[in-house]
Amino acid sequence: MHPRHIAWSVCLIPVIAAHGSLLVGLWEGVANECVPYWEGCTSISRAAREGNAIFLFRGLMMPVAALLVLFWYLQSVWLKEMTQKRHPVTFILGAIGAVFLILYVDFLGTQGDFYRFLRRYGTTLYFALTVLAQMISIRSLQQVSGELDRKIRRYLNLQFFLMVLYWCLGISNVVIKATEVSWADQAENVIEWHFALYMSLYFALTAMMWTRSKFDWQFRVGRH
Repeated sequence: MHPRHIAWSVCLIPVIAAHGSLLVGLWEGVANECVPYWEGCTSISRAAREGNAIFLFRGLMMPVAALLVLFWYLQSVWLKEMTQKRHPVTFILGAIGAVFLILYVDFLGTQGDFYRFLRRYGTTLYFALTVLAQMISIRSLQQVSGELDRKIRRYLNLQFFLMVLYWCLGISNVVIKATEVSWADQAENVIEWHFALYMSLYFALTAMMWTRSKFDWQFRVGRH
């Protein structure tokens, strides 16, 4: 499998899993009929555990966790090629985030306060560590931006813009929760759907960066 295929997989499969689960729930009549990006009627977790949607979500997201570990390894190799420096922290953070994704998916749909805690713990650290790995990657490339291809710089700027959106969404969520308005839960759901989508777009932009730089893992493995 070419590196860009792995990057596209970790971008597209979570999007398919989340939206596919919602559609399955709607088809079975167990999910709320709405547009979650605007109305916030359900969270991704709730959409994924309603009816048979959980089997689709688990079946898709478990392999994604393994692909994420491979993605972050490849990203660390590519960053070394671009910056002439090793980037073990990027790989470690991303890989640990993938492990917490497994924890989240594994306990999705289980009952009880303890399992609810594990789900929240898993999803929070998955998002946090993945975003942190993304931020470190962006910062590493920004330090050598003058040496990068023009299109790669353009993709890097788009990734930075996504980071700005992350922070805006995160701050908005904190402020809304602090004000304790009646629609805080709906707003949190809206933010979650947008956040997950934008986080996936980072991997698509990385796939385009790898393609532009002709990054070929098979060639590099054979050489070493």
